[in-house]
Amino acid sequence: MTDYRQLVENSIEKCQSSAADLRVAAKKTENTAAKNSFAQVAKDLEACVQKCRMALKQLS
Repeated sequence: MTDYRQLVENSIEKCQSSAADLRVAAKKTENTAAKNSFAQVAKDLEACVQKCRMALKQLS
């Protein structure tokens, strides 16, 4: 695997982990605004993951 491909794969894993952490934070907070913000950022990170995966497929 090319070095940059591994960098992207590592970034994907970090984003997925961060999204999971943010979902946990959303579940644990009682503040509705914070809960919604954490959940939205988690969704945004997952969208980034999908874009990165599509870009990697384009390199194949």
